[in-house]
Amino acid sequence: MRRILAAHEEIRYNGFMKKTNLKQYLHCLILLFIGIVLSFSMGLSRWIGFFFVFIPIGLSISIGLFIDQYHKNLKLGRKISLTLVALDLLVFLGIMQHENLQIEETVFYFAYFINTGIFTRVLIHYAIAKIFGPLIWGRGYCGWGCYTAALLEWLPINENKIIPKKITYIRIPVLIISLLIPFIFIQSGYDYYNSHIYSPVPGFPLQNYKIGQFIWFLVGNIMYYIIGIILAIVFKKRRAFCKIWCPVSLIMKLQTRISLIKMKPSGNKCIECGKCNNECPMDIDVKEYIRNRHKIISSECILCGNCVRNCPVKAIV
Repeated sequence: MRRILAAHEEIRYNGFMKKTNLKQYLHCLILLFIGIVLSFSMGLSRWIGFFFVFIPIGLSISIGLFIDQYHKNLKLGRKISLTLVALDLLVFLGIMQHENLQIEETVFYFAYFINTGIFTRVLIHYAIAKIFGPLIWGRGYCGWGCYTAALLEWLPINENKIIPKKITYIRIPVLIISLLIPFIFIQSGYDYYNSHIYSPVPGFPLQNYKIGQFIWFLVGNIMYYIIGIILAIVFKKRRAFCKIWCPVSLIMKLQTRISLIKMKPSGNKCIECGKCNNECPMDIDVKEYIRNRHKIISSECILCGNCVRNCPVKAIV
């Protein structure tokens, strides 16, 4: 009788686990679903190329999340997600479409918007990924979709040294300079419309115009990658660029503080081992938040999940 009851309980447990795993896997598809909705809503009405942007991005992040659930290797899943997103943004948008998603380019497109009222693709990217999207997922873009971080995350650097806070303020003048450079170009008479925006034909899948924007894309990204690698080596931290140099991180800070999705205490008691702090790539005092049973409201959180994966008592979700 005991064997029968034990077998019955095992069947019930396995059934529960299958339902739980199925629910977890379905959560992985949420980003793909969002990508499909955005693709159809804008791809049919504005530009067919959105089908080759939002669906691949949603699929890439869903694949990363699935690898996290199936192989229990969050870092690998997230690295793959970052790499796939980077390939889509850099190859399709950057090389094939001559579109530059760097912050400097938004100044040109914003000037064009002010003059014409036309809200273009570069501004749509910023609105979704870096202005309004962070109200939902905070700096999740940094953790799962940034094409600069895609390279940095694969660097063979095992250390995760803490960046002194005073050095992180370098991002402020970097942001100011990044906005001033294109503004000065415009004021000096630079023909940004013909160099960056004008295209007499749709140019799909290959764009033959917007050569100026393509040059800015190449120069800007090469500089970011070089600076990112140097900072990672000097400070012995893969994400040193994010903490010290990246101007976009400042744009998302306020929204991240009030975003809907946050890491939070699970209810299990924190044993204050400090593993969460040691593994956090953004130098957040995760232990302090969890010990005091508070959500992690730090504007540096990129939802990487390292703290969740490394907590021995599962005190973080």
